[in-house]
Amino acid sequence: MKNRKDRPDKNSQKEGRDEEKRLAYFPDRKREDPVFSELSDETLAAMVRDGDQRAFAEIVHRYARKCYGFAFKYVADREDAEDVVQTALMKFWQRPHMWDPERKTRFATWFYRVVLNACRDALRARKTVLPLFEEAVPAEGIASGEEALIKQDVLQALSRLPERQHQAILLCFYEGMTHTEAAAVMETTPKSVELLVRRAKTALKQKMEKEGGWT
Repeated sequence: MKNRKDRPDKNSQKEGRDEEKRLAYFPDRKREDPVFSELSDETLAAMVRDGDQRAFAEIVHRYARKCYGFAFKYVADREDAEDVVQTALMKFWQRPHMWDPERKTRFATWFYRVVLNACRDALRARKTVLPLFEEAVPAEGIASGEEALIKQDVLQALSRLPERQHQAILLCFYEGMTHTEAAAVMETTPKSVELLVRRAKTALKQKMEKEGGWT
């Protein structure tokens, strides 16, 4: 009979399964197929529409980590952010024809829209005030001169902005999108995005100056 201490710990087993699940959606660079890495997002998405798992794996490689960063800044919770990305990726895998190349929409635009909507659903399901950020997640493609926006206190202030202003700031500054690109994701006009960003920056600056956050 096995000694109790020799038996697998249930918590350890669960952590192992969780880690395997996480790795499935957040693969390392070494798992990238060099052949598929040369293909465009649109070509890969078309292949996924035909059921190509390798093409889907490349899409996961390209989008899982950066969309996790976006989702974390939006929902301010690690597990919710992981769930958001997994939901978005599985939605694409199970219903790839939702992305229609005939509409001339870039895959990146369409997928960020899916992630954004998943973030909104996650917040509605939670129905609570956003928690304090534990730490700032490194942002990719931040516009030059906007480094102050990566501070934890600013991220928290951003989460208190009106929803559309929050979306515009995250897409334009943290994801490095132009007003036109962000407008496509948000399904609005570039002018509207420009106005949302301007109002958000004004509100954010006033709030941070009042609280002495610009240090």
